[in-house]
Amino acid sequence: MYQPDYNELVQSWNKTLEVLAMFAKVPVALIMKVEDNVISVFSKNDHLENPYNIGDCESLDGSGLYCEHVIKTQKLLSISNALIDENWKDNPDIKLNMISYLGLPISAGDATPFGTICILDNKPHSYSEPVIKLLETIKHSFEAQLKLLHQQKQAFEQLQFEELATLIRGIAHELNTPLGNCITAVDVANLSITNTHQSLENKSLGQKALYKALETMANTNELLTRNLTTCAHKIRILQDLLYTKAQSSKSPFSLKQLADTLTNHLTQPLKDTNAKLEVSYSPSKSECEIEIDLLKQVLFILLQNSMEHAFLGVEKPRIKIDMQDYNGILKIHYTDNGIGIEDDQINAIFTPFYKGKNNHTGMGLGLSIAKKIVTQQLQGNISVIDSNEGVHFLLSLPK
Repeated sequence: MYQPDYNELVQSWNKTLEVLAMFAKVPVALIMKVEDNVISVFSKNDHLENPYNIGDCESLDGSGLYCEHVIKTQKLLSISNALIDENWKDNPDIKLNMISYLGLPISAGDATPFGTICILDNKPHSYSEPVIKLLETIKHSFEAQLKLLHQQKQAFEQLQFEELATLIRGIAHELNTPLGNCITAVDVANLSITNTHQSLENKSLGQKALYKALETMANTNELLTRNLTTCAHKIRILQDLLYTKAQSSKSPFSLKQLADTLTNHLTQPLKDTNAKLEVSYSPSKSECEIEIDLLKQVLFILLQNSMEHAFLGVEKPRIKIDMQDYNGILKIHYTDNGIGIEDDQINAIFTPFYKGKNNHTGMGLGLSIAKKIVTQQLQGNISVIDSNEGVHFLLSLPK
């Protein structure tokens, strides 16, 4: 489930609360958040006389807190001096010497209660109209930010749903044919067994019919084996996409060592082809710390993609890998001199099961797996760069 990242929001709100507290001339400005009937300090100003800490919490039901009243009524609450107010003289915040309060409710992005925005003082304080107006303005600003977060959550979940639907359709399509063949093979085998059994009962099973039945069983067995192997292969690829895990630890390499390692790893798949591989780097003494096995897997996928789809009609296939240390980022340029990628396909090539307009062979999962490894495990980025010749992938990885 998508969970909004509140860290940046809290930092921004803390600064806003600093300004609010200074303008209102109070030691405390807070955002209180309600969740599961518990109210906690979500954001606060930084002041020596502010006794509250982010994360401080209380049970909301019957607590007697100022903020509980605001949340229940969803209205402004202004108390100049709780010590002389019969309704508030036993308020728990008085133990912290917070005897004055001004607070408003805050709604979450889906219009449910988020919590409160409030200011408190350790001395009697009658809040002026400008202070109340500023509190209202900040409240509306914070609610707009929460609404945007909620919209982002909805968009993310919709995207996840669409990706899941695409994945399910793709899985069904990829497994439908081999599983259908298996069902057919089983039906044929069952029919052959039934006919053979009837012939035995009728004592009419001749040698020729027996050989034919055995041949049928052998053919169906071969069909089952081939298609079940295909299913197993496709499922392993799907597992790579869904459950890829890091299987190597980070190790320090110079770019020269990294280039040598990649050359040795990637030359083997090309030995029976006329494709040429060139690996370059700069500066040679620059070092990086990277999970080399994962990087090799990504580059192997790109190389395999080139060999399967790029070089039709190309007399001298060429693949280049250029590695550069760029301000603490390892940039790897992967290029080939193949047929390239059409502009209207670039945004779709990392989508699971995408095979392009020509319906290329394979499952269309390689680039999806490569992107997942780069973004989720190597904590980097992979993109397609405009190129006059062939394809140009750029990998940007933290060193």
